[in-house]
Amino acid sequence: MSTFEWQESDQVQLISPEQLKQWASQQDAPLVIDVRNEDEHKTDKQQLKFVIDESLKNIPITEFGSHINQLDPDQPIVLVCQVGQKSFNAASLLIQADFSCVYSLHGGMEALKRSEE
Repeated sequence: MSTFEWQESDQVQLISPEQLKQWASQQDAPLVIDVRNEDEHKTDKQQLKFVIDESLKNIPITEFGSHINQLDPDQPIVLVCQVGQKSFNAASLLIQADFSCVYSLHGGMEALKRSEE
């Protein structure tokens, strides 16, 4: 099985559901942050079962800005939402705060669900 080779960048990078699943299984797995509200996160948490619990956080987009300083700017981070727009916006905030490895799940949870069909 090949490995996902992540890269540092000064802009938001997109990651496919397949790439995220691959990366989440590796030793250098990223922190995955769901920026949807708590109810949406709980409803779809089973879809993210491939992410180990310690690497999965739920920080709603409405609270995201106040949590940035609690995150490690050197840790690879993948943001997810329903269709990809909110996660891209949150990822942009991290890039502006000088985080070096930030990805947004392309197509969000909807794409992740489609990839399992």
